[in-house]
Amino acid sequence: MTDELDPRVADSQQQWRTTRAALNGNRRRLALAAAGLYGSTALGDTGLIAGPGWLPDGPVDLRDVELRADPAAMPPVLDGTEEASALVRPMNTLVRRYPRYTHAIRDLSQPRLFENRMCWRLTDIGWAGGSGQMAYADSSYFASVDIAEVVAHELAYVALDGGQVRPTALRDLPYRKLIGDPFDLGRRPLVSAISTLTIRGGSEPSFLLHRRDPRSVASAGGMLQVIPSGIFQPSSVLPAGAAADFSLWRNIQREYSEELLGLAEAGGDGDPVDYTVEPFAGLDAARADGRLRVYALGVALDALTLIGEVLTVAVIDPDLFDELSADFVDRNDEGVMAETVPFTEQAIRELLAGGRVAPAGAGCIDLAWRWRDQILGA
Repeated sequence: MTDELDPRVADSQQQWRTTRAALNGNRRRLALAAAGLYGSTALGDTGLIAGPGWLPDGPVDLRDVELRADPAAMPPVLDGTEEASALVRPMNTLVRRYPRYTHAIRDLSQPRLFENRMCWRLTDIGWAGGSGQMAYADSSYFASVDIAEVVAHELAYVALDGGQVRPTALRDLPYRKLIGDPFDLGRRPLVSAISTLTIRGGSEPSFLLHRRDPRSVASAGGMLQVIPSGIFQPSSVLPAGAAADFSLWRNIQREYSEELLGLAEAGGDGDPVDYTVEPFAGLDAARADGRLRVYALGVALDALTLIGEVLTVAVIDPDLFDELSADFVDRNDEGVMAETVPFTEQAIRELLAGGRVAPAGAGCIDLAWRWRDQILGA
C-alpha cells in the first residue's frame, strides 16, 4: 500500500475537504465572527475590517488616487509554510504534510480558475484632502492564497460546530494569532482585489449583482458579489503590460470587459491589452465626458481571509448604461448575473440582512449608500 492510499492520509485529506466545504458554505457568517475578533475596526455588519486611515472621509474621484511602485519594499515576514499553519495543511504522505495550502487546493479541490499569476501587494495607503495614495510591490496570487485561505480554513475548523459558529478567541487560532496586527502591511503579502459597485444612475438608480460559482473560483463561491471584481494584477508579464496596467481604472476596465461583456480574460501570458480599442476606448471617452464616474470608497480587509479589498463605485448615466447593457452576458467564467437591485434604503437593508453578499460587495454597497448624495449628485 502506498502512503497516498494509507487510511491516515486519506482521513486527513477527507477532513480537509469536509472543512473546506463547510468553509465555502459559511463564509459570510465566519467573516462576521472574524470581524468580531478585531473590535472597533469592523465596518458595520459587512464582514470587513478597516484600519486607522484606511477609509477616506467621503468618496474620492478615482483620478485623485495616486499609485506608486514600491520596488524597495522588504519581503513579507510570513509565507504560509510556518508550523502554525500545519493544522490546516493535510497530509500528503505519512511523513509529510502539504507544504503550502495552494498545493492542497491543486490536488484535492481545484476550482476551474486557479492560476498563479503576478499580482501587486499593498505596502502603503493614505487619504487626505479629498485624495489618496497607495503603494504596491510585486507579488503573486498564490502567495496571497497560501495565507488567506489558511486563516479562513483555521477559523472554520475551530469555530464551526454542526452548522453553527461558536464563539472563538484569537488564542484558539494559532496562525491568525501569528499574523497579529492585520493592518501591518509588512507582515504578509497583502494582495488586494478591486470590487466595483456598478450603479445605473438617473431618477431611479439600481445596481448589478453577480453570483460566484463555487466550482470556478477559489473564494466567495456561491455568494453574491458586486460586479466587476478582480485581483489587482497586470494583463501581461511583459514590461509594457505591467507599466500600462498599474492603474486601478485599467483593472476595472478589464474586469468590465471580461465579466459583463464576456470577452476573453487577459491571462498574463500573452500580449498586453490594447486600451485604444473597444470597449476600453468607449469607457475612457465616457469617463472623460462625465457619463461614467468612478469613485474610491476606501480600502478594507475581508475579516475571514484578511485579503485586501479596494472598494469602488461606478455611476453610469442611464442612456449609456442601457446602451452598454445590450451586450451584457448572462454568464461568465466566474458565475452568473444574479439580479438587479434598486438603489434604495429598503432594498439595500433587505439585501444585506439576507447574508448572501460577499464582504467586499457588502462594503461597497454600505459605503455607497452612506455617501449617496455625493455619488449620485455629481
